[in-house]
Amino acid sequence: MLAGVRRLTLLADGARDADTVLRALARELLSSPGVEEVHVHHLGEGDAEELVAVYMFDGDGRLSYLLPRAERPPGVSWVASTGRSVLIADAHELAESVPRLVATGATSSALLLPLAEGGAVEAVVMLVRRLSGAFDEHSVDLATTLVDQAATALALVRARAEAGTDPVAGCMNHRAMRRRLDEEIGRATRAGSPLSCILIDLDDFKLVNDRHGHQAGDAVLREVVQALVGEFRAFDRVARYGGDEFVVILPNADLRDAAAAASRALERMRAVSALGNETGISASIGVAQWRAPMGTDELLEACDLALLRSKREGKGRVTRASELVV
Repeated sequence: MLAGVRRLTLLADGARDADTVLRALARELLSSPGVEEVHVHHLGEGDAEELVAVYMFDGDGRLSYLLPRAERPPGVSWVASTGRSVLIADAHELAESVPRLVATGATSSALLLPLAEGGAVEAVVMLVRRLSGAFDEHSVDLATTLVDQAATALALVRARAEAGTDPVAGCMNHRAMRRRLDEEIGRATRAGSPLSCILIDLDDFKLVNDRHGHQAGDAVLREVVQALVGEFRAFDRVARYGGDEFVVILPNADLRDAAAAASRALERMRAVSALGNETGISASIGVAQWRAPMGTDELLEACDLALLRSKREGKGRVTRASELVV
């Protein structure tokens, strides 16, 4: 037991997403005697469908499905509402508490455990025995400890994610952006691959706050982020630089490709209908490509200089660090 807890504890320091933690939890639980399946029932809100992930074969096999909120098993609902675990070994109780599970095949025992973060149950973890007998007290204690440790790991993962996210715009924040840019510069240095960066400054954004208030201005910032995320590649990173400025990190993109992407992003922002403004959102953009031995500060400064030229030459345009206007 201690080895499994230790592994989950170490994982908490390095895991980047919840899926990594849950897969590790499933592997630890499936290594316990008699555990044949691990079901993780993610709890949703309102009428939203809920994700159920089923882990098998030492955690290497997994299938998942969406379950309408109205079809949540009664046993899962009870654990979710009470925050207490329940062990079910009676055939009649199994049929009533987890009917979907029983319908999939012979089931001798099911142990349902709450996975709670911050006092709220976020998921219900169900351990299943199909052929062997009921879980004994030692098995219940072991599973409870592992699930509690996984909950701690998930809380740390979430805290790191929130620490790197701008609370208004919902994208990467300034600190996380600099950390990511440092990493990408290191990667470009080792691989000899291109890396470019885009700095975006919304034109006349102060007027939005002055005329419509800061809440309306925050809503515009979120619309801008949605437009940018929709335009750039999945592995590009959009970050709020500060105020009404945004940075986009483009790995494996040279200056020409980055400038073309920036031009497309500008057109996409112009198509956004914000605050009833038919002309959409205008922005001035600077683009620069990383060149050795530039560091993060030098690359951002190159973008800033290009951005200033965009401002001076009339706004609503893209300028390369090479001072060529696109």
